[in-house]
Amino acid sequence: MDKIIPINSCEKIDELKIYEILSSTKLTDKQKAEFIKQNKSEIKEKLKEEITLSEFKELMKNRPLIRFKPFKNSFTKKGDAILLAKALGIDTKEIRNYINTIINNKFETRDIDYLKNFDKVKTYIYRHGTKNDVIAFLNFELSDAKHILEKLYKTLEDNSGGLADYFSRPIHRMDNSTLRKLYNTIDKNLKNAQAQGYIDKDTLNSTSEWALVRIYQIQNNSKIIRVLEIYNKLL
Repeated sequence: MDKIIPINSCEKIDELKIYEILSSTKLTDKQKAEFIKQNKSEIKEKLKEEITLSEFKELMKNRPLIRFKPFKNSFTKKGDAILLAKALGIDTKEIRNYINTIINNKFETRDIDYLKNFDKVKTYIYRHGTKNDVIAFLNFELSDAKHILEKLYKTLEDNSGGLADYFSRPIHRMDNSTLRKLYNTIDKNLKNAQAQGYIDKDTLNSTSEWALVRIYQIQNNSKIIRVLEIYNKLL
């Protein structure tokens, strides 16, 4: 099994180093998570910077972690709002208040129409919601301790209409604060699932490590997508 070479004080972590580690098929999630934890401050500083054109060309040449695929949405935000409002029987101007009420009530409701249309609301959130909306809905989904692994793996898959797709859009930049909130939400619910006896300690640890690596991957790839428009203009 390959070992991660520690980054010493004279070696600079660049975008290619991060991608080399996170995209490696020879390293385990545990090793990748250890790399992130050991070099968190350096990686955090690097991710604050913009990718240069030369760095981007190298990343494209060496294949990014996730295949770039422009997000194709059948409806604009306005169109989605109209469809959601119609399903809920409210005016489009009431959608924001409706979502806030659900979140503030911790998703506890006896509203039959809401329960019937929950998937429509969730789809709207993962397309057009705020980052705080997304984290709140993720927390609610993962509170289902019995099915937490299924829900977690699905939302972090590409093209699943979940978390990964939300942050693949340039408008939804994943900053480091959001990354921490996401990881803490996932880790908290995994520990809750263990406490309830639905997963064991080994599964908790391995899944937590995988999730840490996965959200770092998503954050890095969203950065590539943000640069793509600039790159295309220079071709």
